Amino acid sequence: MYARVATFEGGDTQHIREMSENADSRPALPEGARRVMMLDDAQGGRRLFITFFDSREALDAAESRFESMGDEVPEDVRGRRLSVEVYDVVADEEV
Repeated sequence: MYARVATFEGGDTQHIREMSENADSRPALPEGARRVMMLDDAQGGRRLFITFFDSREALDAAESRFESMGDEVPEDVRGRRLSVEVYDVVADEEV
């Protein structure tokens, strides 16, 4: 499994939270995405969007969809993207 981690600063976390709770207002995820997680650092003004894929190929194929999502969600909502990194998920356990 692979994780794409996009870091953003600024934006409107409450608006994003509302979008995630309403299926009609959130953008469609890229094909092949298995799980999505958002981590918020309110004090630091940053957010991590983590999207999980079964394979690196599926993750790479989804990149154009991620770019088009930037056109669908205004910068004042999503914030400014600082970086995108990819990680191999070594462990994923729920206890």
